[in-house]
Amino acid sequence: MAFITCKFKSTALAGTTAVRLFLPGDLAANAGQPLRGVMTLLHGITNDGDDWVNNSAVLRYAAACNLALVIPDGANSFYNDMAFGSAYYTWMAEELPTLLSDIFRLPPGREKNAVCGLSMGGYGALLLGLTQPGRYAFCASFSGGVDLGSVLSQKDHPLVAKLFQPVFGQHLQLPPERDLFRLAEGVSRLPEAARPSILCTVGTEDHEPYFIYEQNQNLRAHFKALPLDFTYMEWPGAHEWEFWDRSVAIAIDRFFCPGFAGCQQQAWAHPIREDAAHA
Repeated sequence: MAFITCKFKSTALAGTTAVRLFLPGDLAANAGQPLRGVMTLLHGITNDGDDWVNNSAVLRYAAACNLALVIPDGANSFYNDMAFGSAYYTWMAEELPTLLSDIFRLPPGREKNAVCGLSMGGYGALLLGLTQPGRYAFCASFSGGVDLGSVLSQKDHPLVAKLFQPVFGQHLQLPPERDLFRLAEGVSRLPEAARPSILCTVGTEDHEPYFIYEQNQNLRAHFKALPLDFTYMEWPGAHEWEFWDRSVAIAIDRFFCPGFAGCQQQAWAHPIREDAAHA
């Protein structure tokens, strides 16, 4: 398997940025086989793409399922074209897919592509999935900050001003074209075959400071009322890697490799036989 960290020069970002690629084609089980799919993974706020590599088992999962991974850096942009910063949405939606297709020959077809993310990246994954349904057949949010309208309404909260003014400006207004609730309504009017499959997971203990569980309840109620291919899952957990590692295994199962999550769960459930130590 090949793991490559690339530095791409981006016009939208007015500079270079890092993207990590995992390519499983040289593994014996995958040699000569076409990729089952490409999964783009988006990180959370205050972090970068190394988070996925260092804290999850996703490289091992991808190798088992013959999936390529694309793990870009997104700064604290919420994957938007920032009011006071770089144009990360344009980079992600326009420049990066073209570079990956031209240089690495990654399959561009929508049925081969999923975008997933955690926390800030959960919002970014749904943003890309809902605005680029011709590129991504699948999108998933894990513990995502998905109801930014409710977050931005807390204008006096010091963290809200610090983290969101660079993205949305001093008045902290969420544009309609960046509101997941509005975007879902538009996507729901597309022909059924053109709508992406959407997965959201959230831990039932994921509350303060951003009330992620409550945000996801708001999104769940709105999306469930629309004619969307939408799956919502929750289980005990907080804003933590144990939750996100399980979530990405479920996404791989749902989008590319049916039965994969069950195999992972079964492996841990096998009884352990331990020989007693002799005195």
